[in-house]
Formats: sequence, C-alpha cells, structure tokens
Amino acid sequence: MSNTIVIVYLGANRIEIGRSADACPQEIIAWKTGSINEKNREELKKIFEHYFQICNILGNREVQVLILEDIFISVVEKRIICSILFKEFDCAHVSFVPRAIVHCLSCNTRNAIVIDIGTNYTTCVPIFDLRPLQQFIKYSKRGKRQVESRIPLPGSLYMPIFFDEEYNSKNCEVDETPVINLVKNIVESLPIDLRRPLRENIIIVNIEEAYETVIRNLFKLKMDTSKIQFPKNYWQAGSACAKILLHYKGSNIVGIERDEFYNNPHIAPDWFDYYFRTGVKRLQ
Repeated sequence: MSNTIVIVYLGANRIEIGRSADACPQEIIAWKTGSINEKNREELKKIFEHYFQICNILGNREVQVLILEDIFISVVEKRIICSILFKEFDCAHVSFVPRAIVHCLSCNTRNAIVIDIGTNYTTCVPIFDLRPLQQFIKYSKRGKRQVESRIPLPGSLYMPIFFDEEYNSKNCEVDETPVINLVKNIVESLPIDLRRPLRENIIIVNIEEAYETVIRNLFKLKMDTSKIQFPKNYWQAGSACAKILLHYKGSNIVGIERDEFYNNPHIAPDWFDYYFRTGVKRLQ
C-alpha cells in the first residue's frame, strides 16, 4: 500500500515528491513561479508524469497523493492540482494538509507557532491541538528574496527578516512587519489560555543550519521564548500523516476521491472549511 502513496511538498521555491515509505523525497524540483496557475499547469503535469514514470506507477489507478500545502494556497490552485492528478493520471485519491501541521507532527507537538521563511514572504501560523487558528495567521513580505542580495555579517543573513532596530509600526506597512513583531502580535491577540503554550513553542522552517543558533538566541532575547525548534524530519511526519489519512476507511474529509471529483470537477478541499477542521482529529 505504501508504494502507491505519493507525498508532494509544495514549497515556496521547490517541489519535493516521493513515496511515503521512503525516508526522504526522491525528487526535488525548482519551482520559481511559487504559485500554480493555468500558465504553468503543463509544467506541473510534466513533473508528476516524470516521477510516475521513474517509479513505474504511471497508469496505476490505486495511487493516492498527499499534498503538503502552503497555508495560503488558493482553492483555484487546488482545483488545478486535482484536475491534473485525476484527469491526467487517474489517481484514486488526493488529500491536502497544511505544511504547518506536518512540521508540528515532526516536532512531536500539537501546539506551536510555525514560522515558514519563504522566498517572497514569511508566514506565522499559530497551531493549537493540530488546528491552524485561521483568524490569527499573519504574514510579512520580509522573505529570502529580500536578503539574497545583501552581504551580511557572519550569521546575520536573516536578521532583517526577524528583527529591525529601526522598525516603527507607524511608519511601515502592515505586511512589512519583522517576524518577531508578528509573533508578538499573534501572542497578544490570542485568548489568554493559549498564549503560553504557543509562545513557548516556536517552530522555524527553511533556515539553514548555519544560522539556527543566531535566530534561536534572538528569539530568547527578544521574546523570552523557551523552545525554538528547526524541524528536520518533516518527510517522515508527512509519511505518517499520509498513512493515517489515506488508510482511513470511509469519508475522508481532508481530501477527495476520483469518483467524487468526476461528479463535481469544481470541488476542491479547503482546510478551513468546518468539516475539514473537524477532520484533524484523525491525526491524533
């Protein structure tokens, strides 16, 4: 069964694809466009086709796919993905799970603020009991592209993303807020009983190991945060997630089946829909 479960990690600048039985992705492909649309639909199709061919699963109607998605992926993008996987490759099932939840699972926690440093922007996603707290999600345009052209001091490459001594909320756009300020804003806006468990458990994604110590110390200094984690085994967590979700017998409410898609080709799973929020219980 695990040989027919395919995991797809949709990153800000890359796509990783592999089987759930493997310890790491088999293919890592640059995806510079970031978003998915009709213009790059054919390119995405070729990525899937190449992988299905090398794994000898092209034409296998039992293939199930789990998409580890960006928290801001649109329903339109999901429809394109589903259309490719169902119409072009006749897959049996497609499920979507926010990457932030998988990173929590990889860190063996149900509660955290997950910071994902992307190419064009950075997201801060509060997770409680493995549920994204939608109304408290924030993002900043401070991403990797902003610091790529800089010549940083040793260990300080990501400093402008996380902290800015000259930052003044009155003079800056809301979407240009440094990440540490975003996290503070999230914590202050949370219900009182949720503040401590999330403030004390920060997960940071897409930071090179050489910069981890600097960022960890910065958070401890500016936020008195007790636990900073940089997940390394998200692929294994995604595999475990796939086995739980895709082996569930019955109505899988975080994904759609082939027949369901053909009955309604406009359908697309939306994690923030009420029924999808209740479905997270199956990850326990």
